[in-house]
Order: sequence, then C-alpha cells, then structure tokens
Amino acid sequence: MKAGSVIYSHCGSCEEETPHRILKGARGQSPDKGFSGTVQCQTCKAVHHVEIPVEIPCMVPMVLSEGENSRRVKIQFVRDEGIMIDDEIFFEDHNILITSIEAKGKRVKRGLARDITNLWAVVFDTVKVKVAIVKGSTTIPEVMETVPEEEFAVGDLLEFGRKKVVITKIKTTSKMVYREGRPVEARDISRIYTRIAREERPIETQ
Repeated sequence: MKAGSVIYSHCGSCEEETPHRILKGARGQSPDKGFSGTVQCQTCKAVHHVEIPVEIPCMVPMVLSEGENSRRVKIQFVRDEGIMIDDEIFFEDHNILITSIEAKGKRVKRGLARDITNLWAVVFDTVKVKVAIVKGSTTIPEVMETVPEEEFAVGDLLEFGRKKVVITKIKTTSKMVYREGRPVEARDISRIYTRIAREERPIETQ
C-alpha cells in the first residue's frame, strides 16, 4: 500500500467503516501485521493509526488519459483494497483521478480491487478552473490552470493580463460559497465568479 492509496478502515470518530487515505506507513513489525501506518478518514478528516493484516496484491487493468491521449496500463492494489470514483492516486510520478470503475461486467461507484475488471483514470497534476468576469451586463469567460490543492476564497484578487478582478462567489460541485474566509480547493470548484476590482486613486495633497 502506497501513500495516497485509499483503504476502508474503522473510524473512531465516525464510528463506522469509512474510506481512508494513507498518509504514511510501513510493513508491520509482527508477522501477522502487513501494514502499520497513519491514515486520514475521508469523511471526517480525522487522522489515526491503523494495523492492516498481510494481503495479496493484484494488478488491475486501467485506461489512463492525459489530454487527448490514452493508454492501457496496469496498476497494483491489495486484493481487498477499496477503490472509489474520484479517488486520487499517485501513479508513475503523476497524481491521477479515478473516473470510472468496472466490476463483474457492470459500472459501479466503488469496489474491491479483487472484483474490478477495469479502471478509467485521468492525469490530475493540474486542473482547469473556469472563471466568469462580470462587467456590467457582460460576462467575460476565462480559464486558469493550477494544482488541485490550490485554495481560493471570496475576496481574493486574481489577475488576467491587465485585468484585476475580485472573487465574489465560488460554485463548487455541491454548493455556492458567498462568504469570505471559506477557502475552496481548486479540485472542488466548478466556476469562480468575479468582478473588476476598483483601484484606489492616491489622495492628492496641496
């Protein structure tokens, strides 16, 4: 199991089995412990230690897309490792995003590696964020490319050429954010709405 992989484990905070992302870890010291490491619950974000028994690895076929190009590869998981759509995994020096899963002849949202017959993923080193610049009755579309973990918040200033704009609201995959001080990661943004920033003129002195 590698850092960045997702496993299912009991979360003491959620009090149930939830997906966890591996932060760091190593082989367990005792023979019956295959993995000992630190994980983060993807539901409540709690970080804790887990011990996972030895598991048999398996290779899963995957179609990996980068831009307009796609290629067939194989990626290694533990047989009982849980995989979900929208999981982010580190593979061949790239962050990749799982976009589709096929298990037992059907498209599913999640599954165990041993049951998965094919995965589809895209290289996720950067994301394109759509920006709408509202100027009177006109809306100017822009696109910026950034890393998935880059944060944006209402009130932030952005620059597009000579245009300086201020963020007025952010549309995410689940809601609209209007308040300042609530940063949103680029990976979760559907569109950023902005207006032209007013430049303060220096006060003239006699």
